[in-house]
Amino acid sequence: MKEVRNSQSLVLPRLAFVAMAIGAVAVGAFAIGALAIGRLAIRRVAIESAKLKSLEIEDLTVKRLHATEVTVSESLKLPGSNGDHEVPS
Repeated sequence: MKEVRNSQSLVLPRLAFVAMAIGAVAVGAFAIGALAIGRLAIRRVAIESAKLKSLEIEDLTVKRLHATEVTVSESLKLPGSNGDHEVPS
């Protein structure tokens, strides 16, 4: 009877250690996946209609833009300008 009790007392810590190792691997895989998704480049977005109150984009290239009203808060550089012909806000 003592041998059965001793073997059971050894199984629980081993099982807990294995479960902890599996959990650590799962958390690590989740973190790596989150980092990979954070660096994902969006190649194409098609939006039919959108209303945004605020949007900030660090670097944007646009082929064609139709706008009814544009508000510029700092400065606007036009294509083909070397910075001398900035449009003030």
